[in-house]
Amino acid sequence: MTDAESTEALLKRARAAESAGEPDAGDLFAEAFSRNPACLEAHNALERLGHPARFGHWMRINCAIHPDDDIFRFFARDGHSRNPVRDYLADGWRTLSELMVLLERLDRPLMRTESMLEFASGFGRFTRHLAPLLPGRLTCADVLPGAMDFAREQFGVATFESGFEPERLEFPDRYELVFVLSLFTHLPVADWRRWLKALASAVKPGGLLVLSFHSERVAEDYGVELGEDGCFFAASSESPSLDPERYGTTLTTRAVVEREIRDALGFEPVLYQPLAFWVGQDAVIISVPREP
Repeated sequence: MTDAESTEALLKRARAAESAGEPDAGDLFAEAFSRNPACLEAHNALERLGHPARFGHWMRINCAIHPDDDIFRFFARDGHSRNPVRDYLADGWRTLSELMVLLERLDRPLMRTESMLEFASGFGRFTRHLAPLLPGRLTCADVLPGAMDFAREQFGVATFESGFEPERLEFPDRYELVFVLSLFTHLPVADWRRWLKALASAVKPGGLLVLSFHSERVAEDYGVELGEDGCFFAASSESPSLDPERYGTTLTTRAVVEREIRDALGFEPVLYQPLAFWVGQDAVIISVPREP
């Protein structure tokens, strides 16, 4: 019997045990998960059943992961990850610490934020860590089918559906903080100004728009040669469910980032922090001017 076959056999027994209300169902799912650390069915069952081996027992957050989560699939495909669930959950935790450190630089602590929009939030890699800290103050938006239903049901946040055309977005409110991680790292530069204008319009006067862009060091690390315009775009990403021509991989120089922000919004960022997020993403913070 192969490892895959033995795992599937355990899952079959675990499903039957859970259906029958038998107390050993959780232990069977735990054994299946130990054999295959990328098995979401087993992981989610442990969370659902409140088993002592569940991640939520020590992380103190909702650790359910949607089966369509492309970011989790990216971890599961990564040959360097021996425990994709753990690494996926820890990565969201890291984003929380990175954002908190970044906001402290401007004396704008995350915990004091009265309202926040996490735009392009996906299936909640970061949301699950953020929601308990901002109860009733967090809104999420994404274009992925089912993502907002999942975020609303699992994490208790307000949600709305995003879209592919920024001019058609209808924001239900304006927010003190709008956080957009790793969207502009995927959008073609030709679309940046449209998205910058739309996202800035969702920020309350005096509020902050926090964005991330690929650092120039990423191009150096991967041997990518930027064009004469300082840009590079590849029609591929870790999210195969999205059109790669619209959502690929974008690398630019810092000069391009600052120019596009200046031309779109008419003012400069208040902070440009190299290598603030993930592996090789620079953070840009834009303060939306107070209305006269």
